Amino acid sequence: MPRKARRTLHARIATTLESRFAERVKTEPEFLAYHDEQAGLINRAIDYWRLAAQRDVARSANVEAISHFDRALQILNDLPEGSERDHLELALLIARGAPLLLVKGYASDDIEHNYVRARSLSLANPGSEEYFLSLWGLWVFHLVRGPLAKACALAEDLLAWATHQQNPDLLIRAHESVGSTYSFLGRFDEAKAHLQEAKSLYDPQRHCSQFLPYTQDPGITARIMLARILWILGELDQVETLLAEAITMARELEHPFTMAFTLATASWVYSTLHDTERTLRLTEEAIELSTKYSFEVPLAWAMSFQGWALAEQGKEKGIDRLEEGLSAAQKAKASLNHTYTLAILAENHLRNGRMVDGLLAIQQAQELAATQGEQCWQAELLRLKGELLLAQSDQSIFTAEQCFSEALRIAQDQHANMLELRAATSMAKLLRKLNKLDAAKRILYPIYSQLRDRVTTPDLSEARAILEQLHT
Repeated sequence: MPRKARRTLHARIATTLESRFAERVKTEPEFLAYHDEQAGLINRAIDYWRLAAQRDVARSANVEAISHFDRALQILNDLPEGSERDHLELALLIARGAPLLLVKGYASDDIEHNYVRARSLSLANPGSEEYFLSLWGLWVFHLVRGPLAKACALAEDLLAWATHQQNPDLLIRAHESVGSTYSFLGRFDEAKAHLQEAKSLYDPQRHCSQFLPYTQDPGITARIMLARILWILGELDQVETLLAEAITMARELEHPFTMAFTLATASWVYSTLHDTERTLRLTEEAIELSTKYSFEVPLAWAMSFQGWALAEQGKEKGIDRLEEGLSAAQKAKASLNHTYTLAILAENHLRNGRMVDGLLAIQQAQELAATQGEQCWQAELLRLKGELLLAQSDQSIFTAEQCFSEALRIAQDQHANMLELRAATSMAKLLRKLNKLDAAKRILYPIYSQLRDRVTTPDLSEARAILEQLHT
């Protein structure tokens, strides 16, 4: 059949489908997209491929959604160049970003390419929400993959944009982005202020359904990140309340990725609280959900913290699981929070007498912190290095003391009271060993007295036990 006749036939089929089978067009728009495409009706075909993709996104069929978006972008090349075509491409790229993030992971090359192109197109209208969205996509890519300095600049651009545009909804997301970034940079007081602002601006009744095209809810993320910051600062009273709120909100949202993300990241915080039972419950559910929907990064994080909890319970497979999670995160090019995961791996090696392995994990974490700029766990890495060196050889006392001193200095500079307490406890144990009891008391008692009226944690219990020994 000649091409012109074939196109005419497909056009008639498309018209018949649209008029006679309106309900099927709503549920299976790809049929009409195909016939419109064959008929040369490119704009209509793109509209229907996009409808098919949006339907798939709504039912979490993200692989199929990407395929339909990709088809729309491919035939877009048949349209003449111009502002109309560019605006259509930009809309497709922004909509494609969410399922792409879910399937490929935050740190994939595809994500960077998608949002770099979107940002280039959005420069034609820098006051548009599409411009903000393209910046946000690049921000989350660099937050998870690094370097954090780039993520920080983008987050601050988001906040400047939302403030200038006086857009209250996007201010929530901008404050959450800045707060999350600052938290990994070790700027804890600033992070707390921004995350509290995001939380206060967030109205669950109004904003809870606005997770697309961002993939996750800013009110939930702000609560989880704020809980972690408050633990580090030693402000423990609200930590578990914030985590419970975040998990409840995620369940009510009924969005699989938000649920998997919430469970995996909440387990970060519960691991700092040494709550193995809750960490196991959360990670088991996160792994099941992430496996079902192929969410690579939440799956990797959940495996790591599941491994930690199993190792804490003395299960042999725990360390293997933790290292499996680390490898999965590296495969997904997600470096975010690696310093913490390597720290808990090193701590387990310390407990099991594997000092060489522990020191290697610390070295990897410190090298990563240097290249990526993740300074939030710097004090803890130094403390653990000192503990490993001491356990390895009594000849390392001077070097270990230097590690503890530097850890104390960094924690104090960052106002990271819980990390200061850990470092002070390690230093006090060393000084007790050297029979410098008064010096040990002078270092440990002030930070302990500042925190002792807070919620009891294993770190506070250990510090109290050391102080009691120093007074006997």
